[in-house]
Parts: sequence; structure tokens; C-alpha cells
Amino acid sequence: MENLKEAAVSSKSLDDAVVALGMAGAAAKPAKSVKLVSHPLTKALKEAGTQHIYTDTADRAELDDLLTVEETETSLKVIEEIDGNTTNQVLVARVLDRYLGEGEDADIVDWVKVMQSAAPDLSLSEAIALIYTVINGQLGRNLKTYYGTGKDWEISLELHTNLAPNIEDSKRIGRHLVRMLPGSFVKVACTPHHPHAFLIARDLEREGIPVNFTTTFSARQVAAAAILSNVTRTNIFMGRLNQGLESELLGEQVDLVAQRTLNQLRDELNVKTQLIVASIRSWKTMVYAAGCDVFTVPYPTLKDFLNQTEVSADEIRNRVNDDYSGNLGTSQNVLDKIGKTRLESLYTVEPEFIEFLKEVRNGSDFDDLDGEGLYQKFAGVGYDDMFYSPTEDDWQELKKNKLPDLDSPLTAKLALDTLYSLLAFADFTKFQDEMDERIANRIRRFF
Repeated sequence: MENLKEAAVSSKSLDDAVVALGMAGAAAKPAKSVKLVSHPLTKALKEAGTQHIYTDTADRAELDDLLTVEETETSLKVIEEIDGNTTNQVLVARVLDRYLGEGEDADIVDWVKVMQSAAPDLSLSEAIALIYTVINGQLGRNLKTYYGTGKDWEISLELHTNLAPNIEDSKRIGRHLVRMLPGSFVKVACTPHHPHAFLIARDLEREGIPVNFTTTFSARQVAAAAILSNVTRTNIFMGRLNQGLESELLGEQVDLVAQRTLNQLRDELNVKTQLIVASIRSWKTMVYAAGCDVFTVPYPTLKDFLNQTEVSADEIRNRVNDDYSGNLGTSQNVLDKIGKTRLESLYTVEPEFIEFLKEVRNGSDFDDLDGEGLYQKFAGVGYDDMFYSPTEDDWQELKKNKLPDLDSPLTAKLALDTLYSLLAFADFTKFQDEMDERIANRIRRFF
């Protein structure tokens, strides 16, 4: 650590010191020779048109168990088609002990001393956000270095939730993450209370920084992320849709419409955005949505998919043009309380909406818009239901559960995708706050 301190302290700025910290620590490759082998089911998904298969985890033990097919004293056989992982506050929280000086990986007290040497007036809240950034950088470097042996390993790293209100701070930390781990995706959350999220993503992409635009829940949000920001990845958190709206195939239907929309936009506008099918609860989703660009799957669910014998590799085919709208399996309770029309809005993209987005993107003032200006564009043509700024009472309700309360006035009031994005942000913020407090308990005495 002494060499790291000397290097970081000699940096000209706090930014350089933070990046140096994020690039420190062990980043070892496997000690054994690695051989890539295909798994019949993941190979079938790739042959059906899916380009990437990730797993949702930040835990080496889970990745080892998932990927390793065979291990001897000198070699490892690992599944070839699984080629990345995604992290978020929930997943980082599970491995946080390793970075608090309570485990073998790092001691954040040393990091604070490095940061304060570069910026003596550093505040506690700033230090906490930077420490979380360093954790993401080190975690990402370790995983990519180890599992990228013999293949490209793609990983998404998330911004601290407290950065969401500030455009410039969000972009600055996004740059730090990519300097720490070149080629990584910066996760920018869709924030209905901060419309400038689309502009943060746009600006990072223009700088060559790939963005994973996350916490999206509808085909129209995907279209907006593609047209306004041309993000590299965006998501549908489809499992939360199925669970919260008591449906069997609603999330899959939203994904398929979103994928078809992106395919069309690639042809017409040359956007590069790929869809991630995310928040998967059942391995069967990978069958029902086969051919979508990317899957990111929780470790136990992906493990179930690899081990299941109900569906053979020969039965997996491209489903992108399938339509489940007549077979959503939605409970009568939800149909009574939410209504069919509101459910359909999650997988409906009106041609007029696409034209509106193109007009905004091509407008002479697009480069100069701020979040309020973008909101006014949407409000002027009746699409302001994509945005909402919750009151303090609203936030208290949103923090109760990541799934909607079907009897809540807020659920009746908001567009479903807007509501779900706010619920997701509140959920991740809750985990962020808990991590922040644990970090603060270790370093508060230095401020």
C-alpha cells in the first residue's frame, strides 16, 4: 500500500488519486490453463440470435460455481457463452466486507488518507461516494481480469445513487470508472424525477464511454434511451413486472416489443442500442425471449437453466417475433385494479412517440437542453407522464417495497413504467444508504 500512496499523493488532482486507487489491488489471472467449452443450452441461445449472456453477481464464488465445468490440478474448463456480469447496489452490498478492512482485500482507511492528501478539504459525503466508486473499480478489474481469460468479459459498473441530481458529477465519476476499467459499461439509472438522466447518458456516449441505461420497464423508455441517448445497452426489468403485476408473460411481452422496436431503430436511425433482458425470476424466460440481444440472469436462475432438462437445446429458437399479448396470464386482481389498457402501455410504442423523439434529437437546441428543457419538450406534446418528481411522502411510500402497492393512490396516479423506475431507484438507494452508513462508521473519525 505504501507504493500506492506515494503514486496517488503525487497525482495532480483528487480525480487522478481516485482512479489510481480504483486500479490498485490484486487483478490476477487464473493460475491454471483455461479452456473454453460450449454448453448446449447457452450455445443454443447464441444460435437463436442472443449475443451476450451475463450473470447478476459480484461474488467470485458464485461465478466460479456457475462457469466451471471441470477442474483439474493444472486446468480449468469454463463455459464459453457466459461472457459478462452486472453489478448493482444490492450485489455490491453482499461483498462489501471485503473492502472495509474487515477482510483480505482492502482497507478504506488507507484510501481516505490518499484522497485527503490530494484534497484536504474533502467532505465525508464526497469521500463516501468516491470510496464506493473505488470499490466498483477494483471489483470490476478483478472480475474482468480473471474471467476475461481467453474471451472478452463485459461488466457494468453503477454510479452512486447520490450522483443522480448532478449532471457534471455523474459524468465525472463515469469517466473515473472507465479509466479504472477500460471497456466497462457505466450504469446510468433512468430517473423520472431527473429527466437529465437521458442527457448524462447521451454525453457519456458521445465521449466514447459505453452506457448501460438501467431501471427501465417499458418499450417506450427503451425507445427514448436509444433515440435520445444512443446508449450501448438498456434494460427491461421484466421479472419485477411479472411479479408485481401478477402475470406470467407480461415481462417477456414487453421485452419482445422493445427488441422489435430496437431492431427497427437500428435499420432506420443506425442506433447501436442493445436490449438487456434483466431481473429474471424464472429460467423459462430465456426460452420465451430467446433471440433478444442480451440476458443478465441472477446466479441461481442461470444455474437452474444450465441444469434443467425440461427444454432441450433443440427446442430453443428465436422468439423475437412472437406475441404473448393474448396469453399474459395476468391475475384478475390486477386486471380489476390496474386495467388492461395500462398494462398494454408497457409494450406499446406509438409511431407518434417515435417521431417526437426524432424531432427532439434533431432539434437545433438538443445539444443545449438541460433536464427541465427536456421535460418541457415532453410536456408540450402530452408525454410528461414519463417524468414525476415525488414529494417526501411519496418517497416514503416508494421505499416500502420495490414492487407497486396496487391499492396506493400513487399507483393509480402514475404511468406504470414511471412508477416502476421510481420504485427501483428507491430500492437501490435504500441499499446505497445502508452501505454508506457502514463506510461512514469506518472513516468518520477522519473528518
